[in-house]
Amino acid sequence: MPSTQPESRVLREKHPSEGADSRGRLSPRREALLQARIKDLSLRLAGTPLERYIAQLHAELEAKGLSFKPQCYLSDEWGCPSGVPVIGLPFYLADPELLSIEAELGGSAETEAEILMYLRHEAGHAFNYAWRLYETDEWRRVFGDYGRPYQDDYKPRPFSRRYVFHISGWYAQKHPDEDFAETFAVWLTPGSDWEKRYQGWGALKKLQYVEATAKRVGRMPPLVQLAQPDLTTEEMEGTVQEHYRQRELDEKVDLELRNSFDHALEDIFWGPGEAPVNAVTLVQAERQRLLSTVGHYSGVGRGVVRALVDHLAERTAALNLTLYPDDSREAAMQLASLVTVLAMNYLHTDRFFED
Repeated sequence: MPSTQPESRVLREKHPSEGADSRGRLSPRREALLQARIKDLSLRLAGTPLERYIAQLHAELEAKGLSFKPQCYLSDEWGCPSGVPVIGLPFYLADPELLSIEAELGGSAETEAEILMYLRHEAGHAFNYAWRLYETDEWRRVFGDYGRPYQDDYKPRPFSRRYVFHISGWYAQKHPDEDFAETFAVWLTPGSDWEKRYQGWGALKKLQYVEATAKRVGRMPPLVQLAQPDLTTEEMEGTVQEHYRQRELDEKVDLELRNSFDHALEDIFWGPGEAPVNAVTLVQAERQRLLSTVGHYSGVGRGVVRALVDHLAERTAALNLTLYPDDSREAAMQLASLVTVLAMNYLHTDRFFED
């Protein structure tokens, strides 16, 4: 994900709760960390688990016959500066307490498997930039025009066989540069068995291009030796709390839905006082699952899905809808179906419903 056109992880909570006492007050350590300027935290890759993940990435590149070992640094998010073969990693991955804050304010934090997925993806960008592959006629024939405008709100075609599937949301379809990075990541992943997995797919020729190119340039020095990162933690003047507030503003999606889906919610749940449990508790409990799965398969931006789910939760509470505990599983399935259908409507029409 080039850092000039990033896809940020989605904020799902506004206030940290872990590290708070029974009255909701933050511990002095947690409060101090939130108020600290990121540049003053003296964060380093050395001595953190990230060293091991980066070493694994380098070992995987070597196993594929590539001497190329992209430099890594801590930044505000995952990214690879456009045209520069270096990899930026989110600063919070370098500190356990910051990671817990990311889990709270960001809704989740990367697992080990996800960190390796993103490293392989960014290594694909770095490999592309190191040899300026995107400038060649062959690359353009296989992946398309690198200079095509970058659109955050891209319209993927779910399950298209012209693209590999690696990062959720059909991310390879976002832009030719992302298509290459995703293809490279699949090719690099140990045990991916890509020749068999993608047999008969249009994406296979892309993987074969990566394989042939790696064999051709693998032991050659890169054309681009520049290793200048775009934003390091030493340059991040804002506090940790300001970082998350800005992310929330950047990712906020306003939906004018009013009471558009009240009837659907009334079909799923019971009316006020008819069942013993407030139905909004189920919507809130399913929130993270819906954000992950609906975005994963539909390709609709998680900010949009989040705004939709939060709207449904607000309307469920406003209507005082209720639920029998024994009906929870069925209600959760119906809720997931509703959110999925609405998301697919939005994907294809830019609207959740027709007037």
